[in-house]
Amino acid sequence: MDELRREFWLHKPSAHLWAVELSGHDESLLACCGPFSPRTAAVVALDELAYARGATLQWLRRRRADFELYDCRNGGAGRRVEPLRVGAVSAEAADALLTEARRLTRAEAGTVYTREPGGLRFAAAHNEALERRHGWPEVRRRLTAGSLPLDERSIASYVLCTHCPVNMPDAYAPATDQPYVFNSTWDLRNDYRTRSVLALPLRDARGDVVGVVQLINARDDTSRTVPFSPAMQDAVALLIVGWAQRLGALPA
Repeated sequence: MDELRREFWLHKPSAHLWAVELSGHDESLLACCGPFSPRTAAVVALDELAYARGATLQWLRRRRADFELYDCRNGGAGRRVEPLRVGAVSAEAADALLTEARRLTRAEAGTVYTREPGGLRFAAAHNEALERRHGWPEVRRRLTAGSLPLDERSIASYVLCTHCPVNMPDAYAPATDQPYVFNSTWDLRNDYRTRSVLALPLRDARGDVVGVVQLINARDDTSRTVPFSPAMQDAVALLIVGWAQRLGALPA
């Protein structure tokens, strides 16, 4: 598990302080607590606060540029809190990774998301069923339009924030104790049926999580939809490691 770091951030427009919890590995914002007055921050213990997620955390993530680090010892703000900078992942590299991941699992569809300060960008997306129905250009437009907000209730955002894989045999029958949910809106809008889902964190050559690889509807030798097996999950995880190493070896 990543080492956690806790600190106060000053929201410059309101002059309020927030206690935040970050991943010591890649600076991703995991939880928050607040707001506080500067006087309260001078006496409160960061490690004793109850940190939470939810709508407030989403708001803070989207407005990270409005905050700067607050140094309680000096009674004032320090450096500006810069949004996480992620190494660029080209569309060609993301597409090649997704193609190989689908080959290993016979997945009917999949997406590679890459991290941006405000959410997840669709770097590559495939869906065989819809491509047969509408053609590749139209499907790519539907699959990659817009971005995915950093909402921890979604599968991709959960994987990004926790660095934990998700393997669902049936997206419409999830375990009741999971903190993420499957959003069926896209299925309904496109007359599609998502069944098995596998989502893994995408790391760069330094080990930082820069996105998510999500595969949909694994198939067996007879093209019947099946769950993603542990062997499939391990194969994709190994593929991502090799991909990151190759990407890191490329000249900048």
